[in-house]
Amino acid sequence: MRQNHTPNPSDAKPANTRPAATLTGRINAIITRDLGLFKGRSGPEVAPGSFDVRSVLTSARKPFISAAVFSGAINILALTGSLFMLQVYDRVLPSRSLPTLMALVVLVVVLYMFIAALETVRSRLFARIGRYFDLSLRDGVFTLNTHSGLPASQVRGASPFSDLSHIRNFLAGGGPAAIFDLPWMPLYVVLLFILHPALGLCGVAGVLLLTGVTWLSDRSTKAYQQQVIRVNTEASEWADAARRAAETVVPMGMTSALKQQWRVKSDAAGLAILQNSDVLSFYASVSRFIRMILQSLVLALGAYLVIEGDATGGVMIAASILLGRALAPVELAISQWRGFVAARQSYHRLETTMKTPPAEPDTNLPRPTQNITVQDLHIVSPLDPSKLLLNNINFELSAGDALGIIGPSGSGKSTLARAIMGVWPIAKGAIRLDGSTLNQWTSDDLGAFCGYLPQGVDLFSGTVGQNIARFAPDASSEDILRAARMSGIDDFIRHLPQGFDTDIGHDGSRLSAGQRQRLALARALYKDPFLVVLDEPNSALDTDGEAALVRAVAQIRKRGGIAIVFAHRRSVLQSVNKMLVLADGVQKAFGPRDEVLKRRLPPAAANSATPSDATASGTPAARIVPTPAGNGGGQP
Repeated sequence: MRQNHTPNPSDAKPANTRPAATLTGRINAIITRDLGLFKGRSGPEVAPGSFDVRSVLTSARKPFISAAVFSGAINILALTGSLFMLQVYDRVLPSRSLPTLMALVVLVVVLYMFIAALETVRSRLFARIGRYFDLSLRDGVFTLNTHSGLPASQVRGASPFSDLSHIRNFLAGGGPAAIFDLPWMPLYVVLLFILHPALGLCGVAGVLLLTGVTWLSDRSTKAYQQQVIRVNTEASEWADAARRAAETVVPMGMTSALKQQWRVKSDAAGLAILQNSDVLSFYASVSRFIRMILQSLVLALGAYLVIEGDATGGVMIAASILLGRALAPVELAISQWRGFVAARQSYHRLETTMKTPPAEPDTNLPRPTQNITVQDLHIVSPLDPSKLLLNNINFELSAGDALGIIGPSGSGKSTLARAIMGVWPIAKGAIRLDGSTLNQWTSDDLGAFCGYLPQGVDLFSGTVGQNIARFAPDASSEDILRAARMSGIDDFIRHLPQGFDTDIGHDGSRLSAGQRQRLALARALYKDPFLVVLDEPNSALDTDGEAALVRAVAQIRKRGGIAIVFAHRRSVLQSVNKMLVLADGVQKAFGPRDEVLKRRLPPAAANSATPSDATASGTPAARIVPTPAGNGGGQP
C-alpha cells in the first residue's frame, strides 16, 4: 500500500538563530505556531502529491483565520494617526501642554511598532501559506505535467507548474493583504459619519467610485489576461521546439525562417501584454486621481465645517487621514489586480485539470513471471476516435520468448509498442501480464519490471550512471554495471573522462546518436525487467551495436524474461523465436520466426535472413496463426 505523509512545515521556515527575546524571535515564534496549524488539525490532512486543490486550500483555513485576526488588529491600530491628529489639534494646541504632547508621541511610536510587527507576521504567514500550498500540490502537479505528454492527456494550455507558481507568488505578495483589508473599509466610513454625516457621505462616494473602477478594471482585463497566457505559451513552446531541434535547424539554415514564425507569436504576446498593461495603468491612474481629489474635497469640506462652527480643526485633519485609510485597500487592490486575476485563473485551471488525476491502484500485485497476452486489441487515435490505428491484435508470449514485429512504415508498430507499455489508451481488448491488466499496477511498479526503448530516445541531464539507473536514488553499482554489460556499452563508458559519473548534457547532447541509443538500451535492461519492449532499437547502431543488441535479447530469453522487438532491419531478429507481421494496423501473421519469414519472403531471402534458433531457449516451436479474413485481416 502507498504511504502518505504531511508536508513538513519546517521546510517552509527560515532558520532563526536570534534570541527568542528579540522582536524577530517573537515574530518567528508566532509564525511557527501558525505553521503547526497546517498538520491537519484545522481541516483534512493533505499529503504531498495531493490532487484535491480545494482540500489543500481548506486545510489552511486556520492560518487564514489567523491572518484575518492580524488584519483586524492592524486596521484598528491604523486609527492611531487619526486619533493622534485629533488630540493634537483639539487638546494639545489649545492647552499648549508639552507633557501631553510627549505622552501622545511615545504612545504613537509604540502603537506604530505594533503595526509594523503585525504586518511582518501577516506577510510572512501569507508567504508560508503559499509555501504550504506548493508543498502539498507540487508532487501531484509534477505527475500531472509528466502525464500531460501522453496521447490521452486532456491537459492543454498553460503548464500546471506555471499555474501553481502564479498562486504561490500571489500569496507571497501584497495581494492577500489588500483583500484582507477591504472588509475594514466600512469601519472607517462609520467613523467618518461619527465625525460628521457630510464627511461620511463623502467617504461612501469615494468607496463606491473606487469599487466601480475595480469592477471595470476586472471586466476590461479578463480577456487580455487569458490572451496573454495563451500567446505566451505558444511563443514559449515554439522557441523550445526550435532549441530541441537545434541539430536540424542550424545546419539546414532554418533559423531565420523559424525566427520569423516565432516573432509573429512573440509580437502577439507582446501586444497582448501592452494592451493589458495599458488598461491596468489607466484604471490605476484613475483610482489615484479619485483618491487625491476626494482627500482634497474632504479637507475642503472639513474646513467649511470648521468655518461654520460644526467641526474642529482636529476633525478636519482626522477625516482626511480616515478617508485615505479607507480608500488605500481599494487602490492597493487595483494595483495588485493583475496578479489577483492571474492567480484566480490559475486556481480554476489547476482545480479543473487536477480533478481527474492519473488512476493509480492501491494494491500492489506481485512481479509478473509467466506471460503476456494481447487479446482483441483495438487502438484508435486520441485526436480522432473514428480513426482505427490497430485492429484485432492477438498474441501470447511466455517466459523465455522473444517476439519480432515487422511491417512497413505506418503499419502501427510504434502504436502497438506504446499500447503494450500502457502509454496509449486502449479502445477495445486487453493487454495482460500474468492475467492482470496493466492498470492494476501503479506506474512506478510497472516500470520496475518493464524496460522500454522508444523509437525517439529521451535522455536527461545527469551522469551516465543516473540515466542507466532511471535516476533511482537507491540504485546500486552492481545493477548499473550489469545493465551496461548487457547492452555492450560498458567498455565505451570506461573510456569517458569520468566513466559512469560523466555528465551527458541536456538530452544526451554530448553523445552520438548510436551512443544515446545504446545508453537507452542499458536503461531498458536495468535491474533485469521481465518485459522488455524495443522499438526500432538498431536504427542508429553500427555492427558492434547490433551484435550487442542481439546478445541482449538472447540473455533476456535465457533468464526467463520476454522481449518484444519492433524492427525494419531483420538482422536484429536473430535471437527472436516468434514473429508477428503488421500491415495497415492489421495483424497478418503470428508464429515461429522461420515459418513466418518463409511465408512472407521468397525462399532465397528467407533462407538468408537468419539461422533458426526457435528452440534456442528451450521453448517449443509455435504454429503460425494467420488472422482470419473475417476478423480484420486475410491470409498473407
